[in-house]
Amino acid sequence: MVLICPKCEARLRLDEAQLPSHPFSVRCPKCQTSVEVQPDSVVGREPVVATETVAVRASAVFERPVAAPQFNSNAVGENPSPTNQGTPSGLDEIARVLAQALRSAESGSVSGRGRKRAAWDRRKVLVCTSPAYREAIAQLLVEQDYDVFMAENMAEGLGRMREDRMDVVILDANFDPLEQGVAFITREVRLLRPSERRRLFFVYLTAGVRTMDPHTAFLQNVNLVINPSDVEQLPEALELSIRHYNELYRAFNRALDLSPI
Repeated sequence: MVLICPKCEARLRLDEAQLPSHPFSVRCPKCQTSVEVQPDSVVGREPVVATETVAVRASAVFERPVAAPQFNSNAVGENPSPTNQGTPSGLDEIARVLAQALRSAESGSVSGRGRKRAAWDRRKVLVCTSPAYREAIAQLLVEQDYDVFMAENMAEGLGRMREDRMDVVILDANFDPLEQGVAFITREVRLLRPSERRRLFFVYLTAGVRTMDPHTAFLQNVNLVINPSDVEQLPEALELSIRHYNELYRAFNRALDLSPI
């Protein structure tokens, strides 16, 4: 049985066998609206405000949004080889990982930033942008040794932020307008505790601004602003801005024994 939040339309899956016989309520995790229903109204799938409220059973769980997947640049434009059609998928995956490791070893220790970061030390970036820039930004950052996660919608963006600690979040002013993606991602960042917010570098991609303008970034409550026309320079602007940010908090991080972003 599925119950739909009347305010934001988040879907709540209910186990009919576990439903109480008296009125109960469920708090929507997306918009925090308290949905109070009568047992008869659940059967009819129409939420009705009830007079009595009780704690919801553990069997009534909101469907968890799918977290934004990690971007794999090797998968872009790849076609399966005819010679591997009879190979089990598990062996294909092992071969792909080994080939990638060999390519990384052959490429040496120099990257676009002058030093190749170890896999465990790579910054995690969540890209919440419109399709016009999403893949281009992801490809640019992967080439600079970032671990990149691409969110196609608001649910994937929130899911990834709540599942993993991101080092960088890149938000486009036109991200998922139907679900108010900008508002929800911004709200998620603002709800972070101060200690968590200091560990997140927030980038806003929007037209009508000058790239790396600190005054505009301050007014937007972000760490860096990027004009869409300067997307190609995003890796350099991001690296320079993070370097200045880490320099600003050097003494603070040292006092708390924290590593820089």
